[in-house]
Amino acid sequence: MICICGVRVTDQDATALITRPDHLVRLMVRAWHESEICHHFTSRERFDTAVRRNRKALESLDTVKSLFTPDNYLFSTKTKGRQETLYFEDRAAKQTGRLRQQHWKGPLAKIDGKPRIHAFLSKKRYKRLKHCRTPALDPRELCPAEGRRHIEFACTGRKVPPPHWSEGTVKTSRKSLGRRVRTALKKILGI
Repeated sequence: MICICGVRVTDQDATALITRPDHLVRLMVRAWHESEICHHFTSRERFDTAVRRNRKALESLDTVKSLFTPDNYLFSTKTKGRQETLYFEDRAAKQTGRLRQQHWKGPLAKIDGKPRIHAFLSKKRYKRLKHCRTPALDPRELCPAEGRRHIEFACTGRKVPPPHWSEGTVKTSRKSLGRRVRTALKKILGI
């Protein structure tokens, strides 16, 4: 279901708000509408941004299909009241990405422009380092561990931009992974 500015809209009404929607965008918006997740967008601009960001992934459909596979799965993050976000890394192509099923910015299939480095911290260490621009990490914190907190960095050479601090905790289960990946792709991109 899709809500824009607090109003529940149909997939046709939502698609009508998009400039030059194509077949793939229509499939994506229909998937959001048919989802059991309610996607709330606080403005038309936020909806447009979510559509545009996901349309960018659809432009690289071959990459989407090769990156978002069970073989490339690294871990998931899960927070209360949201569907899991799945993280992937294709070591051969040196690409990373994520499938975020539910968020206040909308669902997202993201293929990173620059590969990400992931770190996994205890809850106590996460709270202590949260306000550090470039936290010092122990090499043991670079392996996914169940129940840990997740941060990620973009790889940009000498410059280290601030990390992204995930809200959820790390899940490493591979149970029903093929189904989970297919379901996330269907919910996010409609494919």
